[in-house]
Amino acid sequence: MEVIGLVILYCTIFLSLWTIGAMMLVNNSANPHTRWFSLFLFITGCASFSVVLNVQVLPWMRMSSVLSADAIESVRLFAMTVWGIEYYFVPYLLLMCSLVFTRLFRRRTIILFSLLLPVPILVYLAAVPPLYPELQLGGHLSFRILSGAYFLMGLAIYGLRYLTEQNASHKKNSFRTAAALIPCISFLYVTDYVGIERVIISREGMEMTSNNMWQFNFMISLVFAAFFVYYGMKYGFMGIKLRIERQKLDYSMKQLTQGALILNHTIKNEVQKINYLSSRMSSAVANNDKEEMWSNLSQLDRVAEHILTMMNQIKERTGDIALHEEEYRIADVLEFSLLALEPMMQAKQISIRKEVQCDPVIVCDKSHIHEVLNNLLVNAWDALTPGNGKITVSLLEAKREVVIRVQDNGAGISKENAARMFDPFFTTKKGGASYGLGLNYCYGVMQKHGGSIRLAETEPGRGTRMEIRFPAKRVRRMTAPDRSAALRAGV
Repeated sequence: MEVIGLVILYCTIFLSLWTIGAMMLVNNSANPHTRWFSLFLFITGCASFSVVLNVQVLPWMRMSSVLSADAIESVRLFAMTVWGIEYYFVPYLLLMCSLVFTRLFRRRTIILFSLLLPVPILVYLAAVPPLYPELQLGGHLSFRILSGAYFLMGLAIYGLRYLTEQNASHKKNSFRTAAALIPCISFLYVTDYVGIERVIISREGMEMTSNNMWQFNFMISLVFAAFFVYYGMKYGFMGIKLRIERQKLDYSMKQLTQGALILNHTIKNEVQKINYLSSRMSSAVANNDKEEMWSNLSQLDRVAEHILTMMNQIKERTGDIALHEEEYRIADVLEFSLLALEPMMQAKQISIRKEVQCDPVIVCDKSHIHEVLNNLLVNAWDALTPGNGKITVSLLEAKREVVIRVQDNGAGISKENAARMFDPFFTTKKGGASYGLGLNYCYGVMQKHGGSIRLAETEPGRGTRMEIRFPAKRVRRMTAPDRSAALRAGV
């Protein structure tokens, strides 16, 4: 009966951890921290799974007369492997999770961390404990210190991220994450790395020497599951939001309102273009310049087409951004955006330099990407003074990703505003015409494309450089540009 109760408890541990990890991965797989933390939960559950194999499955297999010795040894080897991976690499995985959670490091740096941080553990494994034919876990002060250092650094980074976070919504999420992890991981270290003196998995069975605190390990998974359910129901936790029906309705109504405001934002930008085109058409009529008239009418057609397309796409959705994807030359989409803004730029005497270093064809939603570029260019236009403004638009390749940069020599962005620039309804523009949804919308569009948008560089009084990236998986072809048309000053 005692063995059955132990098996039930440990089945509860690994099933709950694996279920939470799977839910996180399914609901928010695009988030790097979610992917790392899901792996952390899967590996953490492996120890409990191995205990079940050692105390229930392997004894039954040894008593069976139909199973071969090779089959039994294969299961024992598997049980040894998964527990060994859990015991030795969970501290490393927690530290990696904390580094990814900071959002301070680029993907290349995270990959470098992931390759370097396991080295001390691998050196220890090569030098100290036996791994086969019997696995010995624990029994060495050196690994207690090493694992404790990894755990301490990981938890410290989670705590520091909460203390230094500027974004209000991110700060709350950082607090919830730290509040869930610090007690659970501390208890795990005390029970498994301090409390267990030695575990030996041999061909005869499993032998453990400890202070018996490991028997309370199920409490760790129960506490974490409680955090997960409580915060998931009330606020959303680590990418999971478990909402009741009334909250879903509130969320849908909020998204409908935001969709209407995004459409309003789009129309406001296009009306600015119409005003400038109208002024130019009046001058063309006065001068009997038919060529200029036809050019302005053509641009008006494009403005009207873009407004209608955005209206249809917003009408089709009640919450998320819907993509209508096809293959497009991104240089054509960029050229379309620049030509549409030409009247505004000329009226303010702003010069534009276009630098095209590659000519990719990517899978994207042309209307949404045009609106993203339009927002970035209009923001740059707003930041410039008449007669002295310069905007540089660059299209380039970086490690098979397609990058578009929009740089201006305008007022720049303060550190405080930069921390909130992607928040919905945050704006520094005067008057009631701006709703603070432009960059939040851009962020949503680029996330939907699997890409990113970020503030690459800014300095008050010196200007700003914004950057959007499309992942390599969206690139269908990449060719060199026509150099005679790729580089030109002005639009």
